[in-house]
Amino acid sequence: MDGAVMEGPLFLQSQRFGTKRWRKTWAVLYPASPHGVARLEFFDHKGSSSGGGRGGSRRLDCKVIRLAECVSVVPVSVESPPEPGATAFRLDTAQRSHLLAADAPSSAAWVQTLCRNAFPKGSWALAPAENPPKLSALEMLENSLYSPTWEGHVLF
Repeated sequence: MDGAVMEGPLFLQSQRFGTKRWRKTWAVLYPASPHGVARLEFFDHKGSSSGGGRGGSRRLDCKVIRLAECVSVVPVSVESPPEPGATAFRLDTAQRSHLLAADAPSSAAWVQTLCRNAFPKGSWALAPAENPPKLSALEMLENSLYSPTWEGHVLF
């Protein structure tokens, strides 16, 4: 069985019938291994709202995002965060975007850990944290979709 790289509470924004709402979930990030692909799993729980993890709660639903399908992970600003002090980030795949949020230190840790696992061959750097994260705070230097070594080459 794979060991989790990171796990903890995350807010996931969902939209139904034109109404956006934040839903608290328990997220688990697994790295790529001989036993499975790198992935982010979300679990909804019924029971205590204290975010006490998976223990003691009945698992109701599981959503999986394969990190191989990940195109970008960027901090974003939102008008109405799920709770005071929470910061948001967006995880984009080829099929859809996922808006996630956590408290500021956890949010930055999630972004860094997701980037390391989603783009293992590329290099990336987080801008110095003098100000709160902005859209340009995460600079993608190279990954499987963009490589500066291909610049200037014409494909026929």
